[in-house]
Amino acid sequence: ENHWRNDPMTPLPILLIHSAAAWAPDAPRYWPKYGGSRQVRLLDGAWRYGFIDGWDSGFDSMNASFRPSDGATPNMTSVPSCMDVVAGGAGGYLGPRGVGLFRTSFRSPAAGSAVRLQFQSCSFYCRVWVNGREVGDHLAGGYVAFALDVPADALSPDGGGENELFVLADNRFNATTAPMHTGGDFWHYGGITRSVELHAVPEAGPLLWRAHVVPSSSAVEAEQPDGAPAAVDISLVLSGVEGGREELKGQGELGGKEESGGAVGGSPRCGGGAACPAPVYYFSLAFDGGEAVARNGTASGGTVRLEGVPVPDAKPWSPDAPHLHTLTVSMGGQSVTERFGLRRFGVDKATARLTLNGEVAKLVGWNHHTQWPVTAASPTDEQLDADIALLRKGGANLVRGAHYPHDPRWLDRLDEAGILFWSETLGPAVSVANTKDWAFFMVHQKRQLSEMIDNAINHAAVFAWGWFNEGPSDHPEACPPPPRRQATPRGG
Repeated sequence: ENHWRNDPMTPLPILLIHSAAAWAPDAPRYWPKYGGSRQVRLLDGAWRYGFIDGWDSGFDSMNASFRPSDGATPNMTSVPSCMDVVAGGAGGYLGPRGVGLFRTSFRSPAAGSAVRLQFQSCSFYCRVWVNGREVGDHLAGGYVAFALDVPADALSPDGGGENELFVLADNRFNATTAPMHTGGDFWHYGGITRSVELHAVPEAGPLLWRAHVVPSSSAVEAEQPDGAPAAVDISLVLSGVEGGREELKGQGELGGKEESGGAVGGSPRCGGGAACPAPVYYFSLAFDGGEAVARNGTASGGTVRLEGVPVPDAKPWSPDAPHLHTLTVSMGGQSVTERFGLRRFGVDKATARLTLNGEVAKLVGWNHHTQWPVTAASPTDEQLDADIALLRKGGANLVRGAHYPHDPRWLDRLDEAGILFWSETLGPAVSVANTKDWAFFMVHQKRQLSEMIDNAINHAAVFAWGWFNEGPSDHPEACPPPPRRQATPRGG
């Protein structure tokens, strides 16, 4: 029986440039920005496409023997887009369930260098191959960004050589392949629904992945001083392909300071079998395009942390005056520019009401789903702008991200509009049994939370992180501690 669906998909509009920011033609049109050898470009556009239709096709998306050569991609589609929009342009409800197969090509940034693929979303279950070699999969929810490393030996050996990228996306409800998609009263869209990024990885030294910038003294449970912070805590997230984001390996034998950036590092074990000293990394910080200031720090768990760094000419962020600052971190020829706002949330002791920068805040707003007819969960910039205009017209200063992590383009707009955002993980209709399942379900919930925070922590608009939607929080047994105490995730 032939389960391949061959009707062509209608290409969706290419995203337009959002703001006056100087984006490179093929760079992500959302924050952060990248420079120097930190090359990042979008793989969005026209991809080859095939679809295995229906619940009863018998196709196993986790079949270890499946290869990209087994999957036919006779049609064309646009990435990003939703594969379950009804063909012909009708509203995107009750569209097809099945398995989408996506194929495109990209050029290697340089010979002998690895790359990292960042999917802003791939829904529900996603598997990825490069040149026929599987590089990973993702089960932690179809609305959250995740990254997969592609080692150099999986790529074309020639600098600038062609590589095939093949993606499988399964939008069928299944507790094994899609544990976060537990049901709910909204349509769960499938496919590569947001942008795909290609990140070049340096041949030597760590990748400067992100700079998490959090206003200092901003913990809600801490004693709150008046006003907004004027300093920030900075976490430089470093990684290498071999160790992944969870681990940063030594950078070679101990040596002298590297003036161009990088590290004074050590192999895993030094003389006499003793543990090597933590690597010291040299970098510079520049706020709001100003003068770069040289700094250094040691890495712990792949992160260099700086606390209480003053922000020159600090201006507070609030719904009435949503001022935003930028921070450019440069290290070893790479640069990452992050955007952030200075604000402090707290709780008024007398009324138990939320405070913003020391003042009691009255919040008025709505839930926000990404469910447009035709474009579905892959809206155009104009559609996002229209939603912001509606919120402003209604006098809103709050929006809840129902019921999943949202597009970074949307969060950029909320930052600029001064509209607070509640960011939550996907997981409608979660049961008590789900919350007790620390062997599988909660493992992927925790990963989704970590990925959501890694991608969105710098957004000034975000004031709350939430676990799923409509969980059984009225049942004490639904909130057991994890098997062992673990720190709140701050990034990948």
